[in-house]
Amino acid sequence: MQHFLPQPSFKIPLFCVLLAWIACFPISADAYQPDRQPAFRPLSIPALKKTTKQLKPINKVLGDPQPGQWLAHQKESGQSFSEYLRSRPLTLTPSRHTLYVQPIGKFNASQQEIIKLSSEYLSIYFSCPVKVLDPQSEKDIPATAKRIHPAQGNHQLLTSYLLEKQLAPKLPADAFALIAFTASDLWPGDGWNFVFGYASFRERVGVWSLSRFGDPANDAESFRRCLERTCKLATHETGHMFSIKHCTRYACNMQGSNSLQESDSQPVHLCPECHAKIIFATQADPVKRIDNLISFSQRHGLKQEIEFLQKAKKILDD
Repeated sequence: MQHFLPQPSFKIPLFCVLLAWIACFPISADAYQPDRQPAFRPLSIPALKKTTKQLKPINKVLGDPQPGQWLAHQKESGQSFSEYLRSRPLTLTPSRHTLYVQPIGKFNASQQEIIKLSSEYLSIYFSCPVKVLDPQSEKDIPATAKRIHPAQGNHQLLTSYLLEKQLAPKLPADAFALIAFTASDLWPGDGWNFVFGYASFRERVGVWSLSRFGDPANDAESFRRCLERTCKLATHETGHMFSIKHCTRYACNMQGSNSLQESDSQPVHLCPECHAKIIFATQADPVKRIDNLISFSQRHGLKQEIEFLQKAKKILDD
């Protein structure tokens, strides 16, 4: 599932909710393991449905889509928690329980820090280990899978090659998914302009780019904005790998997005229906998960998230 920003003179797809990943000098397979409460008993489906009802009052219901927005062009029916359960969704299992991050190419020091923090955020968001693999060089990618953008002149990598040749054959046995990140721009083939990301959810592999999120080295606000965008892209697309469809009812991280501006207006948190899906799929302790998300948001300036998360925590604590 991928969506793209429109550009003049080229045929463009739409584009999913943003953000990206890792460093160019060797990084040993660091693992980010979320802090779980050993005595926690996973919530039952009736308990999750009750939690969904409790959280609804603090969530913003979407109005009619405005011209140019995702839902103005895409007719999607959404997905309730009950519909999600009936879809036989992919979930974490004892044999497939780890998210792997594969860096491709070179990153500056600030981008390396963005990737490190985003990996930590992924581990909190999905309550599972995240392992960052040693980077792969772009030198291993053939010339047929590279191009210079015919109008903009920037360097791009072909997504289909990365998914089929670089990632799918190397999916670790214990991987829930393998997601690659690059600072290079991406394009999915003839007739397309660019994409922020592209994924094969059946194969559980995907690749996303940082190149259009702004330079995090410019100043503190540029770094914060790039981190927020990266966390959105990573968690949104990984959410699809957990069989979650686009959200059409609430302001939610799983909304579709038709532009960078639209994505920036959307939250990183989940609506009550999508929250229940993630808790079901990961068997996470919802209170501990929210505590960890609040802590991360406070430490790294994701201010728009903190107020919502604190309200959600109060409801779940009661």
